Amino acid sequence: NEFVSATLSLLPRITRPLANILHQRSKGSPIFVKQLMVEMSRQRYLYPSLTRRRWVWEVEKIRDMKIPESVATFILNSFNRLPSEVLSGLCTLSCFGASASIELIEALEAEVQQDLIKHLDEAVAESVLDKRNNSYYFVHDKLQEAAYSAMNPEERRHTHFRERKRRQISHNCLDTSQLGRAGICCRR
Repeated sequence: NEFVSATLSLLPRITRPLANILHQRSKGSPIFVKQLMVEMSRQRYLYPSLTRRRWVWEVEKIRDMKIPESVATFILNSFNRLPSEVLSGLCTLSCFGASASIELIEALEAEVQQDLIKHLDEAVAESVLDKRNNSYYFVHDKLQEAAYSAMNPEERRHTHFRERKRRQISHNCLDTSQLGRAGICCRR
């Protein structure tokens, strides 16, 4: 209830009924609760009311929502609704682990000639990524795993090959922690 109350900026006594439903539907998983709230907002089951000056929700519609039992399946379904360019950017980012610096992303943009930052910013808006301290972070390891598994093996090999080739040309862009993550990713 504290998370729901803080997210909606409402008193806990007001959000308790919603929090109870979310807890029941998510089996208490914080990432599942967050993703459910994003999905409820998308479907307009949770929305700001100008007349009431606060967030309101449709209890029956939320109870009747069709959601998968597992967080991973729910996340994969959410990924399928993202534009293909955003999903492609997430897949590329996933090859570097849970996070990557903007400097690395800019270097990759030059290599693949795609606007990765624009697409990753869209993922931030969809609550899939966080952007802080000049880096992009997956908000949960399950999201990174889902993005990585959304790539076909050939795409993964190509992305890893491109990165190895880029690192041979210039080692200045990556700090040692990202080199380690990229190297680990390449051994999968």
